[in-house]
Amino acid sequence: MRALAGTPLGRAALLLVAADVLHALDHARQGRDLTAEVYTAGVAGWVALAVLLLLVARRHPLAAPYAAAVGLSVAVGFVAVHLAPHWSAFSDPYSGFAPDALSWALVVAPIAAGLNLAAQAARARARRRRSPPAPGRAARAS
Repeated sequence: MRALAGTPLGRAALLLVAADVLHALDHARQGRDLTAEVYTAGVAGWVALAVLLLLVARRHPLAAPYAAAVGLSVAVGFVAVHLAPHWSAFSDPYSGFAPDALSWALVVAPIAAGLNLAAQAARARARRRRSPPAPGRAARAS
């Protein structure tokens, strides 16, 4: 956990996981059934988040680009599934029922957290490009 909380990218990843957990708990609180497609998309998101945490904790070189992809896809996915009007079996529009303010907040939180993760990933990639090569890995002359 310390490896994750010790970097801005790790903190952004943990924030997205927390927002997604709270959103999932809110689905349970609402007592509504999800379509198999929406449920499957959610499970795929959880798998992506697990891989994200692993890459960030290990400070893998692909952590930042993967984080950017996950953050943006979570944000776009939440908009498509919950904010857009019904468009397919992957839709669960909040306009179709009467969610309370907490439910609205818990659908917006993962969108904001996903965008924050993508921004932190861009900053991490920029920092990595500016840092000198690790000892023993001198840049090769072209």
